[in-house]
Amino acid sequence: MYNHLRGDYMAVRRQNMSVDPTVYENFCKYAEPKGIKTSTWVTAKMKEFVEEEKALEELKNSKK
Repeated sequence: MYNHLRGDYMAVRRQNMSVDPTVYENFCKYAEPKGIKTSTWVTAKMKEFVEEEKALEELKNSKK
C-alpha cells in the first residue's frame, strides 16, 4: 500500500476474519454508499483501540 503522506510503501498483512453475516450485511448497507471499505474501517478501529490501550498503559505506569 502506498503511503502518500510519507512517500513510501507500507507492508500490508492479509487476515481472514469471521464476521456475523447479518452484521456484515448491515455494515455494507451503510458503509458502501459512503465509500467506506471494510478493511479501511477495521484498520481505523484497530488503530483507535491500540491508541486507547497505550494511553491506559501510560496512565497505569505514571501512577506507579
